[in-house]
Amino acid sequence: MRALRILPEVLEDTAQAARWYDDEGYVGLGDRILAVFYSSLPCIQQQGEIYRPVCKGFRRILLNPFPYAVYYRFHGDWVVVSLVIHAARRPGLLRKLLRERRGQ
Repeated sequence: MRALRILPEVLEDTAQAARWYDDEGYVGLGDRILAVFYSSLPCIQQQGEIYRPVCKGFRRILLNPFPYAVYYRFHGDWVVVSLVIHAARRPGLLRKLLRERRGQ
């Protein structure tokens, strides 16, 4: 099993998603999306290879039932979680953010 590293920006990504649900009045969904995110981490760490690369070596797992995706990549013995983003965001923005976070 690979060690897991979560970029600090990812924690802000997930907090921002949770705040959106809370601010829109969806009671409990902010906490639920955080729970779904944290429950996806063991899957990424233990079985991350089952998801195919989707962009420049990054792989993606969806945070069902939410329209968010977690992007991660393998770096040596590490799995680096690099981005959590709404699945309907512009592809250009997605590529830009992944490019910026690739070097970390």
